[in-house]
Amino acid sequence: MIALKDKDFKTMRKWVAENIDTDSTALFRKLYDNAFEYIKPQSVPNLILLIADYQYKSAFVSDQEINTAACLTEMMVGLEYL
Repeated sequence: MIALKDKDFKTMRKWVAENIDTDSTALFRKLYDNAFEYIKPQSVPNLILLIADYQYKSAFVSDQEINTAACLTEMMVGLEYL
């Protein structure tokens, strides 16, 4: 979350590559459950829409790493952090 808040794309991508074996459903759930700790309340609805979209896409993509990086990139640029 620090990398997302700091808009540190390189660190975020490195984290995704190192944690690609993490179940994407568990990752999306953790983001959803912990949203209010890191994200301003007005950005939470956008986060939920992003999570729902990328969770759906994860069932069809051939490369989960790219899908996860894309989701986190959208979170990085589209949400306001505390």
